[in-house]
Amino acid sequence: MLLTGCRSGEVASLQCSDVKDNRLRLRNSKTGPRTVWLGDEALAVIAALPRQRNVAWPFWNPTLHKPVPPLGNHWRAICDRAGLAGVRLHDLRHTFASHAAMNKDTLPMIGRLLGHLNTQSTSRYALLVDEHGLRTAERIGAAVQRILT
Repeated sequence: MLLTGCRSGEVASLQCSDVKDNRLRLRNSKTGPRTVWLGDEALAVIAALPRQRNVAWPFWNPTLHKPVPPLGNHWRAICDRAGLAGVRLHDLRHTFASHAAMNKDTLPMIGRLLGHLNTQSTSRYALLVDEHGLRTAERIGAAVQRILT
């Protein structure tokens, strides 16, 4: 989720056949079918998953012989074990989007990466884009001032 911006349900319902080269083809996204692009880090995580013969899901529970359920029920225990106080599962998706905003990606692109159907859903990240723009303008202004003095 942190490397793709996917929702927990999208990850839980993912099947091995949905992974095609450097993308995921989600059949049952909240907003309908969509493509998720995979960076090298996400591809490495997927490649490292143990594959089970005749099992359609990459996230599989071999003890229960079924796909791993969405992490919501187990998230608190995972955070406690990792020492991550106050981190919500959906924060992984927000962190992905926030980094995209801070790295100068446009709001339409961020919305596309997240599978948002309208720009209002993505507008929460506009403040990060604005803050980054302000920091950039201040840095440029300081550089010009140093040249002029």
